[in-house]
Amino acid sequence: MLNKYMEILAGLSAKNIKAITMLFFLSWVSSVSAEEGWVADEVFTQLSEMRKEIGQLKDKVFALEQKLVQSQPKAEPISLAGAANISSAKASPNIAVVEFSDYECPFCAKHNKNVLPKLRERYIDKGVIQYVMMDFPLEFHAHAKMAALATRCAGEQKQYWPMHDAIFEAKGQVNDELLAEVVSRHKLDLAVLRKCMDDPVQLDKLQSDIALGSSLGVNGTPAFLIGKINKNKQLVEYRRFDGVQSFETFASMIDSLKK
Repeated sequence: MLNKYMEILAGLSAKNIKAITMLFFLSWVSSVSAEEGWVADEVFTQLSEMRKEIGQLKDKVFALEQKLVQSQPKAEPISLAGAANISSAKASPNIAVVEFSDYECPFCAKHNKNVLPKLRERYIDKGVIQYVMMDFPLEFHAHAKMAALATRCAGEQKQYWPMHDAIFEAKGQVNDELLAEVVSRHKLDLAVLRKCMDDPVQLDKLQSDIALGSSLGVNGTPAFLIGKINKNKQLVEYRRFDGVQSFETFASMIDSLKK
């Protein structure tokens, strides 16, 4: 059979062989193009179907989100009574920022250094907002509870913020030298301070802050609540923000609540 084909080819001229080769090539190209066209059509068809399915999924997700929002319980008012001694507000504002903080938390320290001074200048010192600290010492920070107690007890002598700032500058490492320095500089009574730090009542208040934060879903620091203060000194209509936030984020929320 092979010999027969060889004889046929031998009998053909070079021109005829070229023509046959060209016909074979065109036939092959035509079959490839047809196959590629079919593949392309199938791809476009499947993409079109995927778009439809994505659209349907978006509708379902939106419906679920709406149901979730409607099913969520209304945020319970949070009492701010008794928190005035740990707030630097000079007036009676109707907006509050509540910070859940840990004195050994580097992110809390970053907020304290970079953002809080701006809040003080624009909002706190002008009496626009009340800034309230809630303690949320994390279990793996060995000195955080002691730092919180020291700051609270300094607050009992109207020196909350000096102790607050000094402990953050010391990265939460509370020791006798630090306490003595703050006491000396701000004329606190060291004996009263130590007695307060040993008072179980202060520890109970600290645990109350932790319990409140946990009930609101706080599991790390810093975390913030920004909302309005009602006539009963309760925080209402608030939103929670987790982690370090820019000053602009605070400003946007505060300014929106002022309207």
